[in-house]
Amino acid sequence: MKKPSFPFNPRVRRAACTVSAAALMLGVSHAATVGFNFQCDWDDAGAHSYTGKPVTATAFGISPEGWQNLTPLPTGYNSSDSGPFVGFNEVIDTTTSGGGLNPLPQGSITVNWSATAGNCSGFRGYGPPYGAPNPHPGNQEVYYGFLRDEANFYTSPTNGPIPYSVTIAGLRSVWTNNPYAIQLVASTDTGMVITNAFISSVTSTQSVTYDATNLTYFNGIMGGLSTMSGPWTNDSISINGAPATFGKAGSPPVGYAIASTIAGFIVTDKPVVSMSPNSVLAFGGDTPVVLSASAVGVPPLSYQWRRNGQPIPGATLLSLTNTTVTPAIAGSYDLLVTNLYGRATSSVAILAVDQITVTVGNNYVVDSNTNGTSHDGLNSGANWLAASTDSVPVTRNGVMQFASASPSQIVVSGQTNFDATAGTVTFWMRSAGVADPGGNPAMLFDRAGSDGLQIVLNPDGTVQAQPASTPSASIAGSNVADNKWHHIAVVFDQPGMLMGIYVDGALFYEYNLMPVWQWQPGQEIELGLSHTATWQAYDGLLDDVRFYNQVLTDADIASVYSTGALAKPGALVMQLNFDTAPVNGISLQWQCPDAVLQSADSAQGPYSDLPAARSPYPAAAVKAMKFYRYHGHTPAPVISNPYLM
Repeated sequence: MKKPSFPFNPRVRRAACTVSAAALMLGVSHAATVGFNFQCDWDDAGAHSYTGKPVTATAFGISPEGWQNLTPLPTGYNSSDSGPFVGFNEVIDTTTSGGGLNPLPQGSITVNWSATAGNCSGFRGYGPPYGAPNPHPGNQEVYYGFLRDEANFYTSPTNGPIPYSVTIAGLRSVWTNNPYAIQLVASTDTGMVITNAFISSVTSTQSVTYDATNLTYFNGIMGGLSTMSGPWTNDSISINGAPATFGKAGSPPVGYAIASTIAGFIVTDKPVVSMSPNSVLAFGGDTPVVLSASAVGVPPLSYQWRRNGQPIPGATLLSLTNTTVTPAIAGSYDLLVTNLYGRATSSVAILAVDQITVTVGNNYVVDSNTNGTSHDGLNSGANWLAASTDSVPVTRNGVMQFASASPSQIVVSGQTNFDATAGTVTFWMRSAGVADPGGNPAMLFDRAGSDGLQIVLNPDGTVQAQPASTPSASIAGSNVADNKWHHIAVVFDQPGMLMGIYVDGALFYEYNLMPVWQWQPGQEIELGLSHTATWQAYDGLLDDVRFYNQVLTDADIASVYSTGALAKPGALVMQLNFDTAPVNGISLQWQCPDAVLQSADSAQGPYSDLPAARSPYPAAAVKAMKFYRYHGHTPAPVISNPYLM
């Protein structure tokens, strides 16, 4: 081997490597990211609260200081100030501050934009129950205001509609040595598809598109990110949307337009994770779990997924798929994105794997109905009595005693086969009245979240049945708070918009259901105590609580009262007759709302679906031995979609 003609000096060699690395990252010290947020001015329509929504929290991976909140564009709803609006202009430099603008790291940029009008997307709905504040700080503040297209329900322009147009000049003063990439943010209040857009310079044009799978759609309100542009080095570029399409024209779907709008845009050289993956709760099995993200920066971009801070071998795409879900994959996931100009890390997504947990107890009341799925109840504090005889005398064998001094309750877990649009609830009750005669009614039967059915005992001793949405519903005309046994039946017919209250086999009151109410799917049944503090706890006894998924006739109800007959056994969904004291049992709990519980008589199966079962699911142990598991009811993957927020 020929000897080198110079002395070997490892320091010199290391210094040479250092210089080479610095040359590779030329311009990095001037790397920059700037976001531009369009806002709307609705003051002309008197809707001051809709005007101007500057970014106040990190949005699309950019801190509030990195966003330029541009002058709000009028909506044009005031006829004296109608669009189109042309030549809105903003100059931003290193000293700019106030009015929603922030200083640039270097240089000076001029933004000029025109549109038919501005508008507000109300991105998560315009009022309850979609939450306050609206918009939520961060991404939704960018989505909130947008430049409106000419097609979607805009009625005010007098000079003819125009597409939106944005021009940005002075870009080379900010990105002096580096190219830059662009990503658009769009939203609309009346669309389901967003058109592509064109980014142009004097020398070339690029098209960016909005993938429908990456759009958040919510009650006609939509938003999402475009694909990323290629690298640019021009000092000035323009952004223009493709033409919009009127609603009810074309597909998908009829009734919504193809919108051409823009809510903001990002210009950067270094990577920005513009949408982080969402946390996800998955159930075990073969249904894959997909984590996905979105990033923008000058290509090429390199991706590395990490679990609990450690790189995952081979996980180098924008999405990460776990094909088999076991507890071993649970953990904290993030995505590291790098290019020649820097690096960015997504926020952490928690991947949790759901499992069935079991609670054992001796407080389970047995559903004696053998027609389909059992609906055992979980007793909390109610006392079982072998018999109770009143002064008539009427004796009921096997009853549950509820006390308001130590509030007690029986809960039957939410079941889909309780969601009948027509049905009947019956039970026997004995009470001397409510604990507080000057207070609210006491709860007998409650299956109401935001809506549903409630049956209560009023302070005057009458029974009231009502949908939760209409608390002024009618009252039965018989005083049942006389410490005697009484039979109560409530029939509801939502298609027929009728509700009837029966006492001791006779109809006392019938009225129209206006408005028509609906069950809250999966809502539990509560006996003796409501989940809300609005109602008093019940003082008294209950027996033979039944739920039918059909309306019982007058003759049926009279027969149930006089003989205890089942009446329409095929329509009986649940019967808690309390013939035996609460028994040993288990409560199964899980978190995934789409999971389907299964049961079998042996560990090897075969297993049968219990599609009506909802967590927590109580099961009394007096029945034949059962084995339980759960599964996903569809083969579709569980996706942590960053666009769904």
